[in-house]
Parts: sequence; C-alpha cells; structure tokens
Amino acid sequence: QINVLQAKKKFEILDAMLSFMHAQFTFFQQGYSLLHELDPYMKKLATELDQLVIDSAVEKREMEHKHALIQQRSFSSPQDFSYDDSKVEFNVDAPNGVVMEGYLFKRASNAFKTWNRRWFSIQNSQLVYQKKLKDVLTVVVEDLRLCTVKPCEDIERRFCFEVVSPTKSCMLQADSEKLRQAWIQAVQASIASAYRESPDCFYIE
Repeated sequence: QINVLQAKKKFEILDAMLSFMHAQFTFFQQGYSLLHELDPYMKKLATELDQLVIDSAVEKREMEHKHALIQQRSFSSPQDFSYDDSKVEFNVDAPNGVVMEGYLFKRASNAFKTWNRRWFSIQNSQLVYQKKLKDVLTVVVEDLRLCTVKPCEDIERRFCFEVVSPTKSCMLQADSEKLRQAWIQAVQASIASAYRESPDCFYIE
C-alpha cells in the first residue's frame, strides 16, 4: 500500500505542476493580448512625449532668455525697473474725468496687512478702485483736497507711496519708480485742480 501511495503521489504532483504551468501560460498570454491592443496608443503617446520634451526645452530656453534680459535691465537701471511702463501719463482735464488709472497693489488695513492688486483711478477729485473691471467703484479717498501724498522708502516693498487723509491712510505700491512718481504727481495735480475749481466751497466746509 505504501508503494502504491508513493507511485500515486508522483503523477499527482506532476499533474499539479502542469496545471500551474498552463495557468501561467494563460495569464501571460492574456496580458500580451491586452498590451498588444494598446500598442498603437503607446506608440502615439511616445511620439507626443518626444514633442513635449522638445517644447519644454524651447520654453526653458525662452524663459532663460527672458530672465537674462530682466536681470540686465534691473542691473542697468535698478531704480527704474518695471514690467510695464506703458501708462505713466495723467491728464487732469481728461474729457471722461479720469485723471489716471492703472493697477496698483493696496495694503489691507486688517491685522494681516495683506497686499491685493486692484485697478485704481483718480476721478472727480476722488481716489477709487475696482476688484474687477465691471465691479462697483470703491472709494478710498472721498476728497483729495483733504489729503497729502508721499513716497515711502522705509517699508518691505519697493515703489510704495502713501495717500493720507484726515481719517485714514492708504499704502499703495506701483510696478516701478517711474509709475510711482507718475501716481504721486497725478494725485498732487488733482489736489491742485480741485482747489482751483471750488476753493470757496472747500473753505466754507
């Protein structure tokens, strides 16, 4: 009986091994079939990847070139460095009443003192801003005749200036020294213009 059992174990073990090999064969064959169906997609993806590598290299070169130009500009004129000096003019006699407008950073009056970029304008002897182009105007200074404006150097940011009224002060930051001077001059010109237009009314108030 022992010999019979030993002889029986030999082919049972062999049968189990053969079944395992068949299972392995089926598994890898199914895997090959699935991946073979994906072969065209993988080739297409490889082509797109090559193009992405080329585009990335081109973009990197362009960014390095821009960075070099920016550094060159900042070294050549560190006090007058700006990303955009396109709007540096003001007109106190503008037909639409807008003396000057453009983006400025405004320091919040809360405890966090965060800086937010807003679209500012000087119009009707007031300093106003909008969060978005079609938003309602928020008045920062109701009457510029009651204000003074001065540049601020002892602050963590460059190109800052402050508009001070009897009730509050507003800290603003321009994008360049040229823009800061333009905004300061625009506020001063608006103050002078407002005095010329209605000096008696102001003194009575």
